[in-house]
Amino acid sequence: RERLKVFIHVPKTAGSSIVRDGVKKLSHVLKGNFERSFYRLREEDAVMLGFFRQPRPHVFSQFMHCKYNPYGTHRNYTGFVKTTKDEEGDAHDFEAWLDHFNSPNFEMVDLDRRAVSLKDTAWDCYTPINMQARYMTSHCHNSHECHQGTSADPFEPSIVEAIQNLEKMDWFGLTEYYKPSLCMLFYQSKGHLPEFCKCEEESHKKLNHVNHHIKSHDVNRLNLRIKRKIDHITRIDQQLYNHAKDIFMARIVELERLTGFDVICDK
Repeated sequence: RERLKVFIHVPKTAGSSIVRDGVKKLSHVLKGNFERSFYRLREEDAVMLGFFRQPRPHVFSQFMHCKYNPYGTHRNYTGFVKTTKDEEGDAHDFEAWLDHFNSPNFEMVDLDRRAVSLKDTAWDCYTPINMQARYMTSHCHNSHECHQGTSADPFEPSIVEAIQNLEKMDWFGLTEYYKPSLCMLFYQSKGHLPEFCKCEEESHKKLNHVNHHIKSHDVNRLNLRIKRKIDHITRIDQQLYNHAKDIFMARIVELERLTGFDVICDK
């Protein structure tokens, strides 16, 4: 009997793309892609899968989704700054968005008292404060709560708990190493590398990139002040990502040793 595959989809980490390119191709027995937390999707004896991303581009991607996504474009909630749709306007609006979440007055919604509404706290979109660590530690009930967090979720989740749950996963990949992540998934599932994974082979395989109709953007083009504001609200996420990357790179070294092929081509 094929084991259930459970995919922990943290929003804006290329989760939709990896599901199309890898997870669905390897199994029809899939639970996940609902953007719910580790604890909400965890199953006994299931194969646990996940994806993680560097915090700076991850947070910028969340903002761009909230500003431009067709599901949110026509929502004009008070306080969500939208000026022009060029690069300068995006940087200005992004900084205003970050200032909201960096404010000492910011609070997540209290589901018991309803003192703060989901629309007031994150404009019915994402709360970027340590989102990846939150997904590994929160008991949020649905994707709406997981996206925005609740008063039960600390701004800085336990890094120990987040790492413990990360290490319970059978496989996880990194957005910045998308193709090698996919190759590792295929190898762990099938016991061999597809030809497109081998650096020695010219690859013509077209990989998915689900961008939700959002224009391209580059966090490296933002000024240092804005980057520091991202860093301030992602300190736990950065620790979690660093730990994930250490494990991932060690696994890649072992994968290349076992197969005799390089899978990271631009070392």
